[in-house]
Amino acid sequence: MGNPLYSDDIGKMCYNPAKNYQIGWYADKVGAIDPLQTQYWSGKLIGVAEYGIPGSFPVVIKIETGTVTDYFIGFNRATGPNAQNDEADDEVTIIETGQNGQGYSQSFLKATLQAGESYTWTNWQGTGKNLVVTAQSIVTSTTPGTADVTIALGQTPTASPTPKPTPAPTTASPTPAPTTASPTPAPTTASP
Repeated sequence: MGNPLYSDDIGKMCYNPAKNYQIGWYADKVGAIDPLQTQYWSGKLIGVAEYGIPGSFPVVIKIETGTVTDYFIGFNRATGPNAQNDEADDEVTIIETGQNGQGYSQSFLKATLQAGESYTWTNWQGTGKNLVVTAQSIVTSTTPGTADVTIALGQTPTASPTPKPTPAPTTASPTPAPTTASPTPAPTTASP
């Protein structure tokens, strides 16, 4: 990992999602999805700083590619032991690494997502479909803070019906026609 703050006394920051998966400390809060098997996943993530809260959500979701290079999604919650992280505070992070995330491999930051943002892999594994990870919402006012994330291969399902259209505008009566009086023969002047 390394401390970019160059100090032994500061630097409250945790590993990225790929390294959190590799070290196994949070094994009971790790999920995995193979988009070729499950084309849509939706759920909440929490940051590792709030891992110990009972009944909480996953801290890492692994996206299985079918190769040794996989992707890992996490919520970089900036609180507690992760309060001084150097980048992407309270954002969803997407990390790429090799060795299926199980052995030493350099990891690469692919994207950081704020609420409403997405990251897309085009033509996922040659399927002709795009794989899209979206940070639907991020809530930091609760404990634990959560990131609501979707992972979708192809068309994203509609969460709920769209509202019905508004009523058609009402039409008012047309304005009256102009008067038919003839124009004055010469300009008029005001009297003093």
